[in-house]
This record gives sequence, C-alpha cells and structure tokens, in this order.
Amino acid sequence: MTVRSAAPAVLPGADFRHASALMESEITTPHLGCLPELPARGHHGSLLGRAVAQLSELYAELTSYGWRLVPRPGADHQRSSALLGSDVDTLAEVRGERAEQGAAAGPLSLELLGPVSLAAQLHLPGGEKVLIDHGARRDLAESLALGATSHLQHVLRSVRPRALTVTILEPQYQRVRTGSVPTVSGYQTIRSLPREETWQLLGTLISALRASGADAVILDLGQPAEPEHIEDFHAGSGNTVNGFALPVHRAQAADWERTAELVESGAQVLASLLRPDEPGARSLPEVSQLADRLTGPWQELGMPASSLAAFVLTPYGVRHRQLMAGLGEAEAMRALSRLRDTAEALTEQAAA
Repeated sequence: MTVRSAAPAVLPGADFRHASALMESEITTPHLGCLPELPARGHHGSLLGRAVAQLSELYAELTSYGWRLVPRPGADHQRSSALLGSDVDTLAEVRGERAEQGAAAGPLSLELLGPVSLAAQLHLPGGEKVLIDHGARRDLAESLALGATSHLQHVLRSVRPRALTVTILEPQYQRVRTGSVPTVSGYQTIRSLPREETWQLLGTLISALRASGADAVILDLGQPAEPEHIEDFHAGSGNTVNGFALPVHRAQAADWERTAELVESGAQVLASLLRPDEPGARSLPEVSQLADRLTGPWQELGMPASSLAAFVLTPYGVRHRQLMAGLGEAEAMRALSRLRDTAEALTEQAAA
C-alpha cells in the first residue's frame, strides 16, 4: 500500500527551468511531478493563459478586463502558445538530464482549467462573457477538448511520464450552476446553467482526455464533492472521472462519509491538507499533524488503513493554489517535501 503526494502546480519565481529542476529533485517515484505554473511570469503563463493557448481554432487577446476572443491569433495568443510549448519541452529536458544521472521517470500530474470556468472568465469579442451565449459555450468546450488533446500528446511524447494524471480545475462551477457569476459590468449576474449542460460541457473534455492517453482524470470543484457531482461525473456510465479533489479543511462529517463511499467504489481522492493560513515556514504543520488530518476522520469511519492508498496528497486545491506563488523558494520546497514526507509516513503507518 502506497500513499502518494503530488507536487503543487503553482510555484514561486519566474525561471521555469530552475523551478522544474528544484521540484523534480524533491519529487521522485512514486510521487507525482507537475508542469509548474509560475504566476510571476504574468498572464500569458497563468492557468487561464495556458487554457487560451490550448484552444483549437479559437484565439484570444488580453484587454483591460481580461482575455477576449478575437478572429485571428495575435501577439498575446502566440506568446501564450509559445510559452506553454516551451514549458513542456523544458520539463522534458530537465527529466532527461535526471534520467542520465540514473533517476527513474516518474508519474506526472497536469492541471487544466475546465470549460465551465473558462466560459465564466473568457470574454466574447463584444466584451461580455462567453457564459452568456449557448453556442459560444459549446464551441469553446469543443475547442478546449481538441486543444487539450494536442497538449497531452505533446506531454506524453516529450516528457514520457510513467503515468499521467489530469486534474480538471473548475473553481467557478458552483457559481455557474447557481447563477452567481457577474456580467462584465458587475451590475447583474448571468443566468445559471442547467445541470445537463454543465455535464455535457465537462463530458466533452473528459472524453477527450481519456482518448488522449490520460491514465486518470480528477475533478476539482473547489469544494467537497456533493451527491449531484458524484452522480453526474462518477456514478454514471458516460464520461466519468476517476475521482475528486477534497479540501480537507472544509470537509464535514457528511463529506468524509461520501469520500469513504467513493473510495470503496474504486475512486481516487486528491486531498489538499494545508489550510489557507499556513503555507509559510513558521506555520507549516509537522508531518504527524498533517497525517492526523487524514487518518483521524478515516479511522472514525472504520475505514481500513490500506484504503489510504486511494489518496494523493497535495498542499492546496484550486481555491488556494495561488498561495504557493507568494512563498519564498525555500518555503515552497519545504511545503512540497512536507507533503511528500506525510505521504511516506502514512505508507509506513499502514504497513506497520
């Protein structure tokens, strides 16, 4: 039984090669490396900028209010695309150099912005959000699915990870479903999307990721999975995911019970163990404290220690991932290694 950790997908600094090399030196098999996002580089290399770069036959430019769709690729789109491609190639070079030194090729975790949240953040040529237009939402989801296919193929061909896990990030999903996303003016909100449509939009991407060679697909909704989410994206027979993200600091008793049911059904759980107020070195919990955040509720449910193998540990989920960018380099590596050590301690604990 092995509990694994996943490197945080957001890191400080603006030097991608340096950040990747540091991350790879700390995260070795069986733990999951990542294609790090460095917010210090600006909008073009951000989560949203990378999503724009992946779009197939749709293009966008930066404006005063964010990314806006345009008829043809301009400097902003080309810069985002070039940066994403360069990042993949650089990670491949870093891993290649480590392989020459005898390091084994480990698994990799990729994070992608999902189509529902992308529609809530990307603007139409006229300025309003894509979310208001049914046809534009559909076209965007299809474009993202095609582009993600090319992106995954590039990663698999260049980086050659032992296994590839893709986490779809949907920070705006619940706001879209409840009609809480503001219009571009901020004076109104956009009408909620029906459950059937959000299921279809995400299903388009999930299907593409599976067909492209992803070994596992995880959905991070920024909150513990609710019965509706499990029914739509895991329990059905259509385009389902392998598991969900669990922000441990937000999980209540009912959430842990649903998580246990998911694990018993064979699902994976991406568990974020840090609270938003403790990324720094002074407030970073010890390994034993972090382990207790998982084993405490798990043991109360009477779950066997062996079932902890369903968990992958990470510092933060989608809502707080940007906190890692505000750390110093040493602090970020300390958080990364603390989660890795926690996973290894849980593995040893279960084997005892």
